[in-house]
Amino acid sequence: MRKIVLLFLAWWLWNNLILNAQVTYTAREIVKPYSGIFRPGSNLGYFPPWTDTQLANIAAGNEALGVKGVGVKAIRPGLFESFVETWGYELRVPTFKHYEQLGLEDNTLIVGFPSDAHRDTTRYCEEHQSELFANLYTPIWDNGENGTPYNDENYYAAYLYRLVSLYGSYVKFWEIWNEPGFDYTGAKGWQAPGAPGNWWDNDPDPCDYKLRAPIEHYIRVLRISYEVIKTLDPSAYVCLSGTGYPSFLDAILRNTDNPDGGRVSPEYPYGGGAYFDVMGFHSYPHFDGSTREWSPQIGGFVYYRHSDAAAAGIKRTQNIYQNVLNKYGFDGTTHPKKHWIITECNVPRKSFGEFLGVGRSPVEFYHEGLCRSRAQ
Repeated sequence: MRKIVLLFLAWWLWNNLILNAQVTYTAREIVKPYSGIFRPGSNLGYFPPWTDTQLANIAAGNEALGVKGVGVKAIRPGLFESFVETWGYELRVPTFKHYEQLGLEDNTLIVGFPSDAHRDTTRYCEEHQSELFANLYTPIWDNGENGTPYNDENYYAAYLYRLVSLYGSYVKFWEIWNEPGFDYTGAKGWQAPGAPGNWWDNDPDPCDYKLRAPIEHYIRVLRISYEVIKTLDPSAYVCLSGTGYPSFLDAILRNTDNPDGGRVSPEYPYGGGAYFDVMGFHSYPHFDGSTREWSPQIGGFVYYRHSDAAAAGIKRTQNIYQNVLNKYGFDGTTHPKKHWIITECNVPRKSFGEFLGVGRSPVEFYHEGLCRSRAQ
């Protein structure tokens, strides 16, 4: 009986600590300084028969095995709900412990991607089911009912709470979905204001982009992420990355998570910028306009197929996104500035079509891009 009482008291204390620790601030007021070092990272990818442990050894080095490594100091894996609900939440803990032993720290983890059982069945576009979680608008917390601080019916909050509880000591940056703004049409996200269907003046149509859901629902995902992650680990950072287009970032910043058109209300007071600390982007200079520009004089593109232009494109892309953030006050004066992270970066190894990739251009781009990023 004494053991049961002690277990009950421990459960009661834990739930009350969590409930009392829930965040009362947003990224409109606070973005904590990052005191870590610059860490060149890697997306390990999937290369069977190599395991993730072996790939990490190759990337970071493993002195015990005589593997030198290539200088990687952080990695960016994913733990999707569709995976952990099938194979178990604890399955990857030994792998993450191995990453830590190799010196891979302040890692980024991609989260999201629900299991079929927890996926929203609504079709906001007639041809496609939503890619997001069901029950996003149920309460995040339920005062400790059912033995957990979170509301078990809010599937995304429950998944994220369990994930942060298990992997929080190995992860510093929580990336909320990968490439949420991927434009399946290839014809909307890049359009300028005033153009038909552009995303500056219009919210992305669920039929046109990756999430197959209203943009307000993704902002809701960010809001849940911020509250759950900061409650469990105030030192962690919520990361928005791979938006694809500045116009998609604008749509996140100008809308709240109100399902009624993103309108401001007492229940939905802030735009999406309140719910992330770190602005990330993917740097593919051969895609993002860094290695070519339109010339009205010749009626075509002028190309800059060299590593200098590609590396300079990193800062160019960052400045474009910062201008959008400035528009909504995330300029270090009205609201804190965001931290920055590049979660994907590459150029072709071989030249094809209009892209660079001749000779040593990729290697030179990696060196120059790394040095520029570290200096900035």
